[in-house]
Amino acid sequence: MTLTIQLYTMLSMAAMGIYIGAAIDTYGRFTRKRPSFNWLVACNDVLFWLVQALVVFYVLLQANNGEIRLYIFLALVCGFAAYRGLFQTFYQNLLERVITIIIQTYRMTIKLITILLINPIKYLLKVLYSLCIMVLTACLTVLVFLLNLIWKPLRWMLLLLYKWTGLNKQLNKFKPILRKMKEFIQSMRKKKE
Repeated sequence: MTLTIQLYTMLSMAAMGIYIGAAIDTYGRFTRKRPSFNWLVACNDVLFWLVQALVVFYVLLQANNGEIRLYIFLALVCGFAAYRGLFQTFYQNLLERVITIIIQTYRMTIKLITILLINPIKYLLKVLYSLCIMVLTACLTVLVFLLNLIWKPLRWMLLLLYKWTGLNKQLNKFKPILRKMKEFIQSMRKKKE
């Protein structure tokens, strides 16, 4: 293996050590550590490390056809140590700023959607509802007015017919029967109570 390939492989593995350090911090930021054992967290941890191993192996495969040497592990450890010593604070601050910007952008987007889309739709629905109520009220008022206009003369005519035909005298004969039926029904209700 030539010196340039070895140097390229060492630099790639050192970069992968830095990447693993950043990935561990990112994963730690987004997962909550629980005081007791949890299967979901354990499965997530195993998947995380499998993905990291696959990424490192892919880079190693591209760098030197997947040949594993002692200096590869040393380069990984050196890259990880360099991340912890030089880049960790900077990366964690950057990660927090990016998360804050994403959260603020999300909240601002929700507010904009609410202000520009949802609130106008609510307002339009309220206006439509008010207009429908106004139209229905106006229609009912006109209908009641027309019914009163028709009903009053019709009622007078019916009362005149009622008196002229003598139906009121016929109904007076049934009033005692109706009164007794009413008293009977009331007594039955009292017995049920």
